[in-house]
Amino acid sequence: MPHPVNMREVARLAGVSIATVSKSLSNKQDVSSATREHVLAVCARLGYKTNPLVAALMRSRRQRTSPTGGLTIAYVTAFPTADGWRRHPSPIFRQLFTGAEARARERNYRLEHHWLFRDGMSNQRFSQMLEARGVRGVLLAPVPDTHTSITLNWSAFSVAALGLTPSTRQFHRVSTDYCQSMLLAMDHCRQRGYRRPGLAARLETVARLEYRWEAAFGIARERLGLPDAVQPLIVDEWTKQNVDRWLRQARTDVVIGPVLGRLQELITSSGMRVPDDIGLVGLLVPKTGDRLTGVLQDGEILGATAIDQIISQMERNEIGIPDHPVTHTMLGRWNTGRTIRAPLAGG
Repeated sequence: MPHPVNMREVARLAGVSIATVSKSLSNKQDVSSATREHVLAVCARLGYKTNPLVAALMRSRRQRTSPTGGLTIAYVTAFPTADGWRRHPSPIFRQLFTGAEARARERNYRLEHHWLFRDGMSNQRFSQMLEARGVRGVLLAPVPDTHTSITLNWSAFSVAALGLTPSTRQFHRVSTDYCQSMLLAMDHCRQRGYRRPGLAARLETVARLEYRWEAAFGIARERLGLPDAVQPLIVDEWTKQNVDRWLRQARTDVVIGPVLGRLQELITSSGMRVPDDIGLVGLLVPKTGDRLTGVLQDGEILGATAIDQIISQMERNEIGIPDHPVTHTMLGRWNTGRTIRAPLAGG
């Protein structure tokens, strides 16, 4: 049975010092990019991975703290109920956790779900509970609305957030590229001969996404030479009255938005046939091969990417609110589905 590769062997084969290997793995700035790439290539060839337990032990020695909790990352949800994210109609919330949990396990970390409002805790008490358990990494799940505020003792944690929410914009975030998603949807609608696309979304959603959908919709409509007579339907809640009135007045030939669920039910209940009378394009399509045409979010990949971000911060001991938060965006992918018509010949 082959013995596990250690850092000393990596250094010998790479022709550098052990310190240089350590700095390369930690992305230290005093190592050139060429040297770092060379060291990482040797690590990949040998199958060498940083042992997070050793990293936590060394960090604890420097900080004179206990290393026992260094491998745990808290997945913090802030829904009204503890299982609200599991029961939500959109599977993206469950996909995010699944992807994050799998990547954490792959990298020898443990992901634990923690509900922010457990036992009626205040944010301060919740933060103290995580610290007492030795948790050093916090991954914030998407919050359900723009009114939810989370205030922990951020200086004790490495933090990253999933999704776009105004209340978490001070942290590094991982999100779908919502502007690109809308541009992709509009382009596919043009290829299929639709001339009156209409955006429909709840006000809470467009505000949470920092109005990226609306902005991209307007840009695409102008760039593609589509008429501007179809005004978006942005409402607090979907009702039969406001949806029916909009469909009648706007005379849209394809609806673009988070159509899965209530909105789709109201459109079909109006007597319109999909896609014969009207097309439906979802901006939050749950999975590849789904009947709904539109943009896939790839929730599991987003979750895994966020874990990589958290671990990177933890292993560099980057804690608290960053001076220059970065939002990592992932391009949406098209799902052909069956809720719009086929492309025009030569389109």
